[in-house]
Order: sequence, then structure tokens, then C-alpha cells
Amino acid sequence: MANSNEIKLNNRTQYCLFQTIGWGLFVVIVGFLNSNDGGSRVNLVLFLGLVFGVNLLISHFYRIQIIRFNWILKPIGNLLIRILIASLVLGIMFSITTSLIRLGIGQAGDSFFAIDIIILGVLVYFIWSILYFVYLLFYKVRREQFKNMEMHALNTEVELKNLRSQLNPHFMFNAMNSIRALVDEDPEQSKKAITQLSNVLRNALVYSKKNLISIKDEMAIVDDYLSLEKIRYEERLQVRKEIDEKSLSVLIPPLLLQTITENAIKHGIAKLMRGGIISYEIRIIENYLSVIVSNTGTLDESHQSETGIGVKNTIKRLKLIYGNDATFDLRQVADEVKSEILILLNAPNENNNSR
Repeated sequence: MANSNEIKLNNRTQYCLFQTIGWGLFVVIVGFLNSNDGGSRVNLVLFLGLVFGVNLLISHFYRIQIIRFNWILKPIGNLLIRILIASLVLGIMFSITTSLIRLGIGQAGDSFFAIDIIILGVLVYFIWSILYFVYLLFYKVRREQFKNMEMHALNTEVELKNLRSQLNPHFMFNAMNSIRALVDEDPEQSKKAITQLSNVLRNALVYSKKNLISIKDEMAIVDDYLSLEKIRYEERLQVRKEIDEKSLSVLIPPLLLQTITENAIKHGIAKLMRGGIISYEIRIIENYLSVIVSNTGTLDESHQSETGIGVKNTIKRLKLIYGNDATFDLRQVADEVKSEILILLNAPNENNNSR
């Protein structure tokens, strides 16, 4: 997306281009109308070149005064009066400079205040003024649009950072709880769990600083976390995966699946005496990335808020990054709770590089 500095640079470039084309077209028309007057072609070309250069400078000076005194902010009636007065003054200057140019190249000049030349000058500068203010208004509207877009992008980035910062303490709290449960029961296992936790936290903290990561990297975090939890739950926690290799390079928000995995264990597997199964089905269906995380358990719809920050965070992040191009659904299917994410693969942010 273009920023404000790029818009300003484009504005200067466009102004110079329009000035050159506009005055160039004017002198071409004047030259065509005077091509049969019997004079020297060299003198005609020299005359037209000087008219082009002089009026380019005069109109540029006129533009400087417009910007200096903020004419664009004046009421429409006041602005029209200013344009009419400026056009009259510049029309007189046009007549004077045209006569001086003719004298300078040795041609018989008209009166400095020739009415027909003044009228032509007034008309030319009035048209110049109208075109310039139309463009100036267009530029102002465009700049405001980009300013609003930049502000929206900044607000979105701040909100995403806040959401990502919420995940780290949430993740660490759950992981530490898992280890705490092992300390008294099995000190050796708790030592192993602490080592595993260091690996989990290292990867999670590295990836959580990015806006988007590949599913391959995200599943590496999930695998580390599941390894840690299997120390605690042993045979009570079973894992199944069906992951399409084509989907491994697709980018998603970091800790997205890891957060869903936490919820699946905390609100599903942990509440069952016999434990259960967490399964991952990740594939590309037509133009969508489909991610389904299922866990054995029951979804208590009257207490869905118990899923805590994880689900709410997931929904907010998907909305901020993908808008209406991504959906999240949490539902009960037979004896399983299914979390399903659909992301449109050509969504604006899906192909962006992670930062």
C-alpha cells in the first residue's frame, strides 16, 4: 500500500507532467494557428519556446501563492473571486510578456495591453485554475483516503500485537500447570517436562513475534506442546493427524492451532477419566484452507465462555487479518468437539510474508 510520502512524490511528478503537457499543448495550438503568417519558422519556434518557459514559471509561481495562502480551504464563493482576480492579473501579465518576447526576438510586437491577448490570457489562466483546483481536490480526497487506510492498518497492527501478547502468558500458565501436576507425582518426569517446556517456549516466543507463519512451523509448536502434555496424560492422550503436504506452506497466524489444542486438552481430554483423542485434518479444498481440530468430549453450549481467551482470541485475530475471508466454527459432532477454520487462499493477507 502506498504511504503518504509516496503520494506526495506522485503528486509532484503528476504536477510537473501536467504542467509540461498542458503548456506544451497550448504552444502547439498557437504555433498551428500562426504557421501561415509568413514569418520565419525559426522565430516562430523561438517565440513558442519562450512563451512555454515563461508561462510555465508564471503558473508555477501562481501555484506557490495558492498553496501559501491555503486557497483550497476558502469558501467556494471566495475562491471563485480569487480565481477571477488572479486570472485577470495573469491575463495582463500574459499580454505584457508576450509583447516583450516578440520584441526580444526582433518581431513587431503588439501593444503591451492588447485586449485580445489579455482576453486570451485570462481565459487560459482561468481554465488552468479550474483544472488545478479540481486536481487539488482529487489529491486531497485521495490523501485522506490513504491516511485513513494507514490509520486503520496501524490500529489493526496494534490490536493484533495486543492479542498476540495475550497468548504468551495464557500459554505459559497452562504449560506450568501441567508441570506443577507432575512435581509431587513423578519428580523425574517433571524434570523431563521442564526441559520439554523450554523447547516449547523457545519456539513459541520466536514465532509469536511474526504476523503469519507456515502451517509446518505452527505444527512444530503444536507437536512440542503435545509432547509436553503426553508426559502428564500418558496413554490418556492420543493424537491423530491427516495433513495435506500442499497445505504445509500456507501461512496462518502464529499459535492459532496451538491455542485450539490447549482448549481441546483443558476442556475435553482432561475432564475424561479414560482420556481421548485429538485429531488434526488439514487440507486444501478448492480455494480454501480447511483446518479441523477434533477432540473427544462434550461442548457445553451454556458455558462456552469457559473456553476462555483462546477461542475469543482466535475469532478476533481471524477477523482482523482476513475479514470475511475466514471463518471459525466450534460445534459438537457425536462424541467429539470440532473446531473448524476456513481461510480463503487468495485472501489479501494469506500470501503476505510474515514479519
